[in-house]
Amino acid sequence: MKTVEDAISYIHNRPKGGQKESLYRMTTLLAALGNPQNDLPYAIHITGTNGKGSVSTMASNILRVAGYDTGLFVSPFITNFRERMQINNEMISKDDLLHATNKVAQVLVNVDAELYPDIPVEFEVLTAIMFTYFASKKLDALVIEVGIGGLLDSTNVMPNTKVAVITSVGLDHQKMLGNTITEIAAQKAGIIHDDVAVVTGDLPDEARLVIEKKTSHVIKGLRHEFQSGLPGEYQIENTATAVAAVRAFAQNISDDTIQKGLKESHFSGRFELIAPNIMVDGAHNAQGLRALYKSLLVAYPKKKITLIIGSLMDKNVTAEFNEILQDDRFNIVLVPFTGPNGRPSLSIDQTLKKYQVSAMPHWQEAVEKSTADLTVLTGSLYFISEVREQYDR
Repeated sequence: MKTVEDAISYIHNRPKGGQKESLYRMTTLLAALGNPQNDLPYAIHITGTNGKGSVSTMASNILRVAGYDTGLFVSPFITNFRERMQINNEMISKDDLLHATNKVAQVLVNVDAELYPDIPVEFEVLTAIMFTYFASKKLDALVIEVGIGGLLDSTNVMPNTKVAVITSVGLDHQKMLGNTITEIAAQKAGIIHDDVAVVTGDLPDEARLVIEKKTSHVIKGLRHEFQSGLPGEYQIENTATAVAAVRAFAQNISDDTIQKGLKESHFSGRFELIAPNIMVDGAHNAQGLRALYKSLLVAYPKKKITLIIGSLMDKNVTAEFNEILQDDRFNIVLVPFTGPNGRPSLSIDQTLKKYQVSAMPHWQEAVEKSTADLTVLTGSLYFISEVREQYDR
């Protein structure tokens, strides 16, 4: 590979994720690399059905302002692939991404031969690249976002996790994580290890019981102690969770530093105005869509709002449609969207039969024809990425 475009294409061309029973592929790949995860600083490890990206962003910004050279790993990206790995708010450079990818690719030749046909998948390779990159830098702290779940996520191999955070637990990724809140909570609780502080957001009772079986002390953030780090009513809880995580990580950070770090936080695609009266928000499942709806009620109590939704089929956003549609200020327009690897969109024809919603063939047309005071494009984060890319041109 000679260019960063080659490196990104190489990563994307790896086999995609799916159900797995162990971390054997991941540990085999890391062993071939000399176990770079053992050279990492202390970390805050964050999982959750919703909110983990926001909490990760705010926590890393607080640590940065406090003087910690901080690595941040998030997924997916919104506008640039290199967003996924950052140090002190700076994306990984093209040269660093190319170098780390080449290093991992070199050992994958033998690892693939050893493990074939069950070879490391895309997110495992990306995680190995991230560990390799961060291990090559002199960092003081890491904030690492889980990909999916926790117990069997490829990030769950770090020996220096100091704080485990579970932001929320809802029904999502059921094929991989389980069909109940209890089963999904057990997967997310997999990032809780011995001698690790545990911080949670607002969890359902079933999920909290699972967490409390793993640890005798659960830390909960205090809402409204600080001004929210990101816009949207749903960020109040995320802000409290981020602050609690940072305090569990480093107890000497002042309140002024915390507030400054929150103020300097920015996360694309979350309650973000990208043009006059046009907003994007990555409410990719029912829990997220409900949080968005409640936030819009608070922020825009008298405006007519159109929700343009591009969602994947395996999400459950329609579970919130009935409540939203009871408010005659809200209108829902569905648009087709094909996700990565050809993942199909929500079945628009079936949804139109069940709910008083409309549909259009393209989101651009839906925006043009919207007569609402505020038009909100929401759904899959990949959909939001596509929208933002068009508006950034």
